[in-house]
Amino acid sequence: MRLRVLGSSGGYPAPGNPSSGFFLEHEGAKLWMDAGNGTFAELQRVADFTKIDALVLSHGHADHCADVFPLHVALRYGFVSGLRLPLYCPPGVRETLGSLLGEGGFEELGRAFDFHTIDVGEPAEIAGFRLSFLRMDHPIHTLGIRIETSGGTLTYSADTGPKADLGGFAQGSDVLLCEACYQDAAQGAPVHLTARQAGETARRAGVRELALTHVWPTLDPRVSVEEARSGAGDLPVRWAHSGEVFEIGP
Repeated sequence: MRLRVLGSSGGYPAPGNPSSGFFLEHEGAKLWMDAGNGTFAELQRVADFTKIDALVLSHGHADHCADVFPLHVALRYGFVSGLRLPLYCPPGVRETLGSLLGEGGFEELGRAFDFHTIDVGEPAEIAGFRLSFLRMDHPIHTLGIRIETSGGTLTYSADTGPKADLGGFAQGSDVLLCEACYQDAAQGAPVHLTARQAGETARRAGVRELALTHVWPTLDPRVSVEEARSGAGDLPVRWAHSGEVFEIGP
């Protein structure tokens, strides 16, 4: 399984690094996970968006879903007649997205997307990707996503504070793609993790590699990597910047 980072900026896009979004490929299958601001443009660098198998959203905050709207325009009016892309999202997200288009917005989105609700205890299989979910420690309904294939396992934290059992959920994964919004000297409300907490979580989970995402745009990611390493022990740690590729599996 191959993971390509479309963007990983926390909260809002930074120059050269869109908000959260990731592109997964395995044995010809193609999955887009989270669609933060700017990620649709990056996706088009590497894939034909009309050929992906599905889009999966972890939650309804704009830095994880805003590019649903330009994607809607491309699908609805871009001369790809009749195409409805499968879109998997937690409860309430489709209503939130539809409300931003005004009256009839949900019906309008339904002309471009085939919505599927996902949640804890309801695993999904999409084109050979096996997905399971964990409710994260975040103000709105947010799902961590574990993706398993014959070629390896990826766990994605989405957005979370420290109270979720991310270490248990990610147990034995090849890669933990973990938010690291804060640093030791720059911490906000406990609805996100510090880089050190991300490293400690990866160590508890026994993963093979830690990839840091959702670093706040004004923070130096090199500092985040060093702080994560201090918590992760001997595990490899990388910043998942836009364009970075991770080969997941043995």
